[in-house]
Amino acid sequence: MLLVPLLDKEGLGAVDDTRYKLILKIKKKIYQKTMKKFLQFALIIFLTISLPSCSKKDEKTNAELSYIKAMKSLKNKNYIEAAEAFAKIDEEFPFSKWALKAQTMAVYAYYKEEEYVKLLQIVDDFVKLNPANENVPYMLYMKGLSYYNQVPDITRAQDPTKQASFTFRELIARFPNSDYTQDAKDKLSFVDEHLAGAKMSIGRYQMQTKNFVGAINNFTEVTQLYRFSKQLPEAYFRLTEIYYKIGVESEALESFKILKINYPQSTWLDLSQKIDPELFQ
Repeated sequence: MLLVPLLDKEGLGAVDDTRYKLILKIKKKIYQKTMKKFLQFALIIFLTISLPSCSKKDEKTNAELSYIKAMKSLKNKNYIEAAEAFAKIDEEFPFSKWALKAQTMAVYAYYKEEEYVKLLQIVDDFVKLNPANENVPYMLYMKGLSYYNQVPDITRAQDPTKQASFTFRELIARFPNSDYTQDAKDKLSFVDEHLAGAKMSIGRYQMQTKNFVGAINNFTEVTQLYRFSKQLPEAYFRLTEIYYKIGVESEALESFKILKINYPQSTWLDLSQKIDPELFQ
């Protein structure tokens, strides 16, 4: 066999042709395996980088499509279906821009269907988690409105009325320039008048049952908390009447003086003077 005066690639000296070819073949296989592993690794890196962005794009598309579908239900006045669809967007795509929009629309849809319990839950969660969001005034307004729509007769417990008062006051105090503040003020006037009327109703009943302490407390509360109410002249008359009846003339005179100064044309002033024409002049 002829010796080929070649140096192998590693500088080992002369090698024969057969051995040289064998070495090249082995190195070729090693190179191919190395490249295969490198390409596999590169593919993994590529998929790791690209798949999240694709997933994010798909999520955005799916969230938007779900929002459009829910809006169609809302326009067709399928309010419960729309509300549930909007709520589902927040559950499935909580970090998309459509989630917050969906929550506000879910509140509106539940309001239209008078599903106030579900509405209040969404509003409370929204305000708690997104206190600086631009839609907080709207959410507070819808919360107040839901309580406002549940205001009962003055002879019944006034829990919804009180909640409406608290919520509208929060809206007015925190967002005095919002688009919903003026209507909140208008509704608050009615709410306070209603609460004052409820207190007066309780006080009159307590007078009939001779619970004078309870009656005094309720009439006094009207004069202190609802100073713009139309119930004030009667409240001062009732206080004058009760204090005179239980023999506390100084307090009776004090209530009468306030009534006379602030409501000189009131029929309640005339009634007060008839209790004791000499004392109440």
